[in-house]
Amino acid sequence: MYSSDQTREDERLIYHADLLNQLSNPKRLEVCIHLSDHEEDVNSLAKKLGISQSALSQHLTRLHHSGIVKVRRQAQFRYYSCDHPGVLRILKTLAELFDVESKPKARNIAAGSDSHDGKS
Repeated sequence: MYSSDQTREDERLIYHADLLNQLSNPKRLEVCIHLSDHEEDVNSLAKKLGISQSALSQHLTRLHHSGIVKVRRQAQFRYYSCDHPGVLRILKTLAELFDVESKPKARNIAAGSDSHDGKS
């Protein structure tokens, strides 16, 4: 029988594996990079990414259910952002490792920082 420590460790590993699985899709990774700097509505983001609103909505739903992106509703609009501290650190690390031209401008990526600057 599992101890409570082993159960917590298993749950943590499952959570991290799901997070990495979500980021393993190139479009979802690109969505997170764009949303790491500021929040954006589906229409604007779909145009920037060159994909349909329907496809983007499916990616955003998966990312939201995994806790990676947040959604803010204002009237009939939904604005999405990514300020998940772990994801921001992953994006920063990827940018440093691969010297990506469009490095994420993630908010407060300092180690352990999870503050939010409230930009809209």
